[in-house]
Amino acid sequence: MSKVIFKSPYAKSKGHAATNLRYIAERDGVDKSINTIVNNMNYIANRPRVVKVGSHGLFGQKDNINLKKAEAELRNHTGIVWQPIISLRREDAERLGFNNPKKWRTYLRSKQVEIANTYRIPIKDLVWYAAFHNEGDHPHIHMIIYNKNPSGEYLSKESINNFREVLIKDIFTDELKFLYDERQSLREKIIEQAKETIKNYDIDIPKSDSSFQEKYQELQFVLENYTGKRKYKFLKPEQKKAIDNLLKELEKDKHIQYLYQQWQQIQLAILGIYSKDPRLKYENISEDENFYRLKNVILDEAFSNMDNGIYAEDGYIDNIYPDMIFSICKAIDTMSYKEIEQHHTRTIVDSKERIKEYKKEHGMRMC
Repeated sequence: MSKVIFKSPYAKSKGHAATNLRYIAERDGVDKSINTIVNNMNYIANRPRVVKVGSHGLFGQKDNINLKKAEAELRNHTGIVWQPIISLRREDAERLGFNNPKKWRTYLRSKQVEIANTYRIPIKDLVWYAAFHNEGDHPHIHMIIYNKNPSGEYLSKESINNFREVLIKDIFTDELKFLYDERQSLREKIIEQAKETIKNYDIDIPKSDSSFQEKYQELQFVLENYTGKRKYKFLKPEQKKAIDNLLKELEKDKHIQYLYQQWQQIQLAILGIYSKDPRLKYENISEDENFYRLKNVILDEAFSNMDNGIYAEDGYIDNIYPDMIFSICKAIDTMSYKEIEQHHTRTIVDSKERIKEYKKEHGMRMC
């Protein structure tokens, strides 16, 4: 059950509907202050007892509802009369300010279009009344809704769920915004940590986890001759599989695991607003649809490294040559030109041979 309970029973009997209108307006527990002090309400939110000021607590599209007139109109109504109930937990109502009829009146008036759409009633024909019952653990609103020109009004299960979501997003808007921002921040941190993990792997290959190294090699191998769009969805099945396998290795990173656990706690908090028994859909980040972007991150990093000539293992790194030549030049003061030339030539030849052997061994194309 969500933090907002929304039910919408209905009645067809004219007499029953009119009786219910008086019941919700005058029963014990109704706050009757709304009509008597419309502009000067000073409601004490934390008092559990009912504040009885005026004849009744009914409010609606207009101020100063005439209860007898409203009853008479309802008594003559020939169509369906909806009687929705909107209920909050006491702690939420107090904390968010939905603990008095003035707040509810303002809010419901701002949602008349949504109410009309939910019940499939033309806005010009919508009639509604409500009363706030400040009771126990679940302060709530009782409503009367009907179409003054009955024809085709209908309430589906989907409409109920959609309107409940509207209520939740509106009432808990500040909390949800905070949680969504935190969740997004953690998602970005996980993305950055994934990039950092791959970069650190490239910097210090010999110290990298052997399983991660193996999966990285497989990925670079299947991407070696790829010329299509560099997005996961455009890859061939074997290339996608290589990405998926590397992501499963990447999720073992302790920093990523810690951040993902925090992300899951935020996700549970969000789900807890919509459901009484929130449950996470995924246990691992590699299965989580919310982190599909990580697959493209891995792909981007792999292509970036390959474009720069950086390949897995201690096989070869193209851009080693400028550093190598610079080191050789520094040795001029201690070595003869002939020795330098021989050393330089031998090093380049040996390196090129090693590259050829590496590519041949791993089935890569020869330069």
